[in-house]
Amino acid sequence: QEPSTERVPSAVYCAARMTASDPADAYRTLSCIQGFDSFKLTRRSSADEIQRAFAAQRLIWHPDKNPGDAVARETYATMQRAHAILMDPEQRRLHDEQLAAIPLSVPSAAAAAPSAEASKAAARQLPPDWLGPAPRSARPFAYVDSTPQPSTPAALAGVRRGDALVRIGEAAHLRDVQGVLEGQRLLPVPALVIEASGGFVKKWIVPHSWDPDTPGSLLGCQLADSCPADLAEMHPAMADARERAAEARARRLRSEGGEEGEEGE
Repeated sequence: QEPSTERVPSAVYCAARMTASDPADAYRTLSCIQGFDSFKLTRRSSADEIQRAFAAQRLIWHPDKNPGDAVARETYATMQRAHAILMDPEQRRLHDEQLAAIPLSVPSAAAAAPSAEASKAAARQLPPDWLGPAPRSARPFAYVDSTPQPSTPAALAGVRRGDALVRIGEAAHLRDVQGVLEGQRLLPVPALVIEASGGFVKKWIVPHSWDPDTPGSLLGCQLADSCPADLAEMHPAMADARERAAEARARRLRSEGGEEGEEGE
C-alpha cells in the first residue's frame, strides 16, 4: 500500500530540499515557499496541480526577475528539474518508487515543546500599530493565503489570512523575505500590511525557528502573489485593479458603441 504524505505535518513535509542533480523529493520542492507547504503536492496530485505550483515558483525564481542572482538561478534550475520529473510519466513513476522506499519521520511529542528561542521571541513581541486607512498608493507584493499556524511568528504578530503585505523590513518581493527574516532573527521586523477590513497596520514579526523539523522556516504562514479569490472582490488592496478593469470595460463598450454607430450611417 502506498504510504501517504498527507499524514505528515506540513512543516515536516517541507523539511527536505532537493538540488538540480539530486531530486530527493520533487513534490516537496515544488510545494515549498518560504519553508511552508504552500501546495501540498503528493503522489496523488494531478498534472494541473503540479503546473500551478511550478507557475508560482517561476514567478519568484525566474532569472529574468532576478538578474545577476546566482542563488535564484540555481533555485530555478532546481524547480525546472522537479517539474520535468513530475510531468514525465516514466520519470515520475521511478521517482515515486524511490520515495516509497524512504521511511517518513514524524516529530516526537517532546519536539512540540516551546524552545528557548520561541520563548525569547514571544518576550520581544510588539503589539500592532494602527496607521489609519490604507493609502491608495500602497502596492502589496504578496498576500497571506491561509491562516497562520498557532504560535508561529506570523500568528504572534497578529497576521491574518488576506493581509496584503506592502513590505516586510526591506523586502518588497517574495524572493527577499527569507533573507530579511534570517538577517533579523529574534528582532522585531516591521511588516506594513493592508488588512482585508481596510486598515493600514504595522505588524511586528519576530523571526524565529518555530518548528524543530524546519529550522529554516521563520514566518509560519503561506504567502502568495495574488489575493485569495474569495476576498478579491472586496479587498481594499484590489481597489485600483477593480477600477482599472471597470475603466477598460467602459472603454471597450464605448468603442463598440462607436463602431456600431458608424455602421448604421
